[in-house]
Amino acid sequence: MYDLRLSLTQGSYLDQTELLNAVSSIDHADWITATEPRLILPTLVDASSAAQSVIVPGRLIGTDTGSAQTRVNDLYITGGHGLEGEPADAPVAVLEHKFAAFYELPPQGDIRLSGDRSLRYVGTGLSPEYFVVFTDEGGMMAEANFAVVFLSLQTAQTLVERPGMVNDVLFTLAADADSDTLRAELAVAVDELANVGASFMVPQDDPAYNMLYEDIAKDELFWRAMAYLFLAGAVFGAFNLATRLVEAQRREIGIQMALGVMPRWIAIRPLLVAVQIAVLGVVFGLIIGVFVGDAFGDLLQTMMPLPISLQPFQPRIFLEAAALGIALPLLATLFPVLRALRVEPVDAIRTGHLVAKGGGFAPLLARRASSRVLTWMPLRNLLCAPRRALLTLLGIAAAITLLVLIMGMLDSFAVTLDQARVELLQANPERMLVQLNFFYPENSPIIANISQSPVVSGADASLKLGGYMIHDDTTVETLLDMVDMTSTLWRPSLASGSYPGERPGVLISAIAARDLGVQPGDTITLRHPQRTGLLSYGWAESEVEVSGIHPLPLRFQTYMDFRQAEMMGLAGLVNALQVTPAPGVTQDQVQQALFDQFGVASVQPVSAVIRVFEDLIGEFVAIFSVMQVAAVILAVLIAYNSTSINIDERRRDMATMFAFGTRVRTALRVEIVEHLLTSIFGTALGCVLGFAFLVVLLTQVFDVVIPDIEMTITVQPLTLLVALVIGVLVAVLTPILNLRKLIGMDIPSTLRVME
Repeated sequence: MYDLRLSLTQGSYLDQTELLNAVSSIDHADWITATEPRLILPTLVDASSAAQSVIVPGRLIGTDTGSAQTRVNDLYITGGHGLEGEPADAPVAVLEHKFAAFYELPPQGDIRLSGDRSLRYVGTGLSPEYFVVFTDEGGMMAEANFAVVFLSLQTAQTLVERPGMVNDVLFTLAADADSDTLRAELAVAVDELANVGASFMVPQDDPAYNMLYEDIAKDELFWRAMAYLFLAGAVFGAFNLATRLVEAQRREIGIQMALGVMPRWIAIRPLLVAVQIAVLGVVFGLIIGVFVGDAFGDLLQTMMPLPISLQPFQPRIFLEAAALGIALPLLATLFPVLRALRVEPVDAIRTGHLVAKGGGFAPLLARRASSRVLTWMPLRNLLCAPRRALLTLLGIAAAITLLVLIMGMLDSFAVTLDQARVELLQANPERMLVQLNFFYPENSPIIANISQSPVVSGADASLKLGGYMIHDDTTVETLLDMVDMTSTLWRPSLASGSYPGERPGVLISAIAARDLGVQPGDTITLRHPQRTGLLSYGWAESEVEVSGIHPLPLRFQTYMDFRQAEMMGLAGLVNALQVTPAPGVTQDQVQQALFDQFGVASVQPVSAVIRVFEDLIGEFVAIFSVMQVAAVILAVLIAYNSTSINIDERRRDMATMFAFGTRVRTALRVEIVEHLLTSIFGTALGCVLGFAFLVVLLTQVFDVVIPDIEMTITVQPLTLLVALVIGVLVAVLTPILNLRKLIGMDIPSTLRVME
């Protein structure tokens, strides 16, 4: 990948030879070890076949196909062959791998570009800049909606009628090079050459690089948080089991202490049981971990196919998991063992009613429970052993926390997308955006051909520009969309403030306003393109008012009145239109009709922007679905374990109830109500904790991973209902699964006591 990238201001082109000469003339030209000029332009790519229709926006990248010494960003060929060996002016290309893989295109074939130009691609490949596909609208993993076409520089120049012109240069630098110094020297050289502005990027500024490398720490934080939530549920379950196992041996421990056995020897037996459980659990867990890890690895490789993807066995991670898996059950057993060893032997040996002594909080129900014993028994059982109830409750709460967290993320994504959909579509859901490949006069034949096309019923001219908003020491990169604020076709809504008036003003997003620390009425500095010639644009800075806040949850999206284009030297020029299909005409038909128009770089429905993000969420649904199932299984196992131990512990109580004529269904009802109370409180706690974790996750982690989207943190009522239903079902089903123990109980044998 490049060490430094120079991009000319939007709409600017320079002669390739003159630009390279200017680069070689700077003071520290010896710091540059390789230079690769490029020509990059938007286009529309038609890869349709008899089986499917595929027309998506894309990008043409004309690059050096000479020797390896002159190339900076290379292509990793995944199918067919590369451009090496082809004539420099051959009308052939390489298609970006992920786009081709998504639509299952062959490694070689034919595509059409906007302007009705045919092109043959001879292979598919990966480029460092598109390991993760990002779009100008902020979409990522957008291989279904964006196609990149790599071709030779000369072929690209011929296709777009820019012979000898470039607008992008890549550099690799020597180890001792100072990137900041080079930026300053190159900016001066380009400005002196043609009064053209330039912007610079290092790999860390590239969104694909940033997502792959800079987000690793945040990704690790997210997945560790998920793992520890699962672990928390398992720990509570282990403590619950260990406590019950030790308490079930209370009398045996008391007898051993009365006989004078050393405490350390008494502790060996329950600790050995804990070791057995821990070792078997670790072995089983590690085996499952290997298989699940491979499955997730394959899924991630599909989502982000890299030239090389390794999935080695990671001993450190598995040793950490094994150590936790063994240590935690031992600790869970050690605490109740130590507590049992501190009890006087005479108290430990006591049986029957002498044991309880009205333990726990049971005395609180003494008067109430004396009237209707079976009615109050579930609550009395919980109050008799509050520690046991709390451990079960916390285990279920951990599982429900996971469930609410995962479903809450999906809810938040969905609500945020709905807000964007409402704002972008408003009362005109058929609205489409037409992007031109250059700036054209409003009265040019190109604009007339589009606006007067029989497939179009209305068209508004607009400008789409890149820029920066600056306030104090904060700079926010922005996509400046200049539209007619009086249009009946579409205009941005207002969340607060007002539309721009005679004074230059902008509508910015709420997240941008927060980052810049401004509100409607404040003034910011807008760094924007300024026309300096026919094919040259420099950078200029203007003071503009923040007129209002729009509701679109995209930080980079900024709106300005089309009539203010004069401040940029673009009065009377257009590089985009928003159109509405004519009655009876579909969006696909508009796309097909305008595809052949000269100057059209892209035609897509506004709803396509939403689909980019919907596709992104779809990538993660599979992962989250697995985690949801695992969370439910965890809750069921914890509840089943608790129920099973409850029935074993109370078998003499139940046998006594059966001996006095109590029916099995009544005893089952007592168990169900008891666990229902535990599950309801555990579910309520899990919902609260799940929402708290969701807030932390979306504000601390996703703000870094997806910084340009303002997530609306939401947990839908349906999510809470699902969590409650799962909690109730767990409480009802787990006692039923233990029904066999009640039906098959041998009452005389169970009531017999051996002293």
